[in-house]
Amino acid sequence: MQPSYISSEIVLTPEQKAKFEKDYQLTADMQKTGGQVIIGIIKKLNMTEARLRGLAGLNRGVRFDYTEGVVQKRFIISVIMALGLNVHAAAYILQANGMTFNTNDRTDRAYIYLIEEHKGKDIETCNAILRDLGVETKYFLGSQERGAYRLRKQK
Repeated sequence: MQPSYISSEIVLTPEQKAKFEKDYQLTADMQKTGGQVIIGIIKKLNMTEARLRGLAGLNRGVRFDYTEGVVQKRFIISVIMALGLNVHAAAYILQANGMTFNTNDRTDRAYIYLIEEHKGKDIETCNAILRDLGVETKYFLGSQERGAYRLRKQK
């Protein structure tokens, strides 16, 4: 049964639907996802994903080729800082992830400050700067694991 807010009559002709499908197929892969952009940058820098995870303070379970699910802004900023990107590249990657900077938001403003003023700093220093700027710890960079990662012994 069709909901009442949708017309039951056919609106588009088969030709119109075919044209839409053709146009869609031409452009469907033109806009890259945030993960695809990050993977492209990793390749251009001849870096491995493992190296980037280490620089960004992310655990080894983090993948950059994500295609679904919600990615937290702090993870993206962690990667941006690890790659030493500028604020314009950061805005592009955020947009590819369906996000943007909100300059009225204290945390976003602190992230912009980090990118503009502290490029090249390690994640621990970046988090100390965020702390000094009054950002809540839940918005700190990296995976925020408790202590160093240790490989568990196999039973």
